[in-house]
Amino acid sequence: MNEGLSPACAKLLHEKSRRKLTFSEIAEELNHDEVWTAALFYGRASPSLKDIHKLAQLLNLSAETLQEDFRTSGPPIRQVRPEDAHADPVTSPLRDAILLYAPAIRSVIWERMGDGSISLPHTKVKVEAQPASQSQNIKVVLESKYVPFQSW
Repeated sequence: MNEGLSPACAKLLHEKSRRKLTFSEIAEELNHDEVWTAALFYGRASPSLKDIHKLAQLLNLSAETLQEDFRTSGPPIRQVRPEDAHADPVTSPLRDAILLYAPAIRSVIWERMGDGSISLPHTKVKVEAQPASQSQNIKVVLESKYVPFQSW
């Protein structure tokens, strides 16, 4: 999972582990969601200058070096490698559930919202642990902008 990480991401993950911090704790400091924060640490999101300075302060890193590491890393990774999706015991069932129920999900969305598309750049992901009485279940929520197709 850590293969091919940029120097910036490798530093962030190393310092997170060394300091025994959670993504939730770091996210609170950054004023971001924990899934977005984790995505940043894995090169899937772009930090603002403010984020870089907060991370540098929290993890005792040089803000200038961290900023340069992010700059030289290039844009965030936006593609998914199929071999990764099949191998992971956490994300593989999520992918399978979306694929299995895709026709049903699409039909329900079409009935409620009309013909359109879900905007990936506007997608937010939340992970919520369910109360103990529900036997260690999790809830994964995807929230996104729905963009109607245009007629011309």
